[in-house]
Amino acid sequence: MNKDIVFFGIQGSWKWTQAKIFLEEYPNFKYIEPGQIFRALSSNANAISGFMKDTMAQWKMLPDTLAFDLFTMCFHLLESNELMLTDGFPRTMAQLHYFIAKECENKRDFVWVYFDISREKAVERILNRAKEQNRADDLDMNTINKRLDTFEKETLPVIKYFESIWKLITVWAEDSVDEIYKKMIDSLKVC
Repeated sequence: MNKDIVFFGIQGSWKWTQAKIFLEEYPNFKYIEPGQIFRALSSNANAISGFMKDTMAQWKMLPDTLAFDLFTMCFHLLESNELMLTDGFPRTMAQLHYFIAKECENKRDFVWVYFDISREKAVERILNRAKEQNRADDLDMNTINKRLDTFEKETLPVIKYFESIWKLITVWAEDSVDEIYKKMIDSLKVC
């Protein structure tokens, strides 16, 4: 595989689980998950973390410019022989245009993998994760619904765009972890 890969899917679609398996098999990929990076940045006590905490507490998306700056830094960190596996970027149409421009500027190619599951299955998995990982934010149905609504409103149009330009692999993600991974790898090998 010689393309950068972007994972997409609603919360509970097991993107992180698939990323862990993939990275063990393909160590030349650097994993970049903006959500994890932004949560780490917001854990400190400073002006930036205050802004980020306030924004995320309202279940709003952080400004696109923060994501742009993060990915500009990530592109600088990649060695010429390294590829990027990202999860959760781009999420908006503005981020999509930025991502494509950066990929072209750096003479890189990419493919997107969309882990497609029903909203009902996503809720079931999120609630299970809450119990397994003791995550209070995953127990509140209002919070869960806001996250899922945001995904549907902001990110589904991005996914539809990549589908329209033949840069999207869709994997039905309600199967077992192993079955999902096999379907994804088989599809990536032919693109």
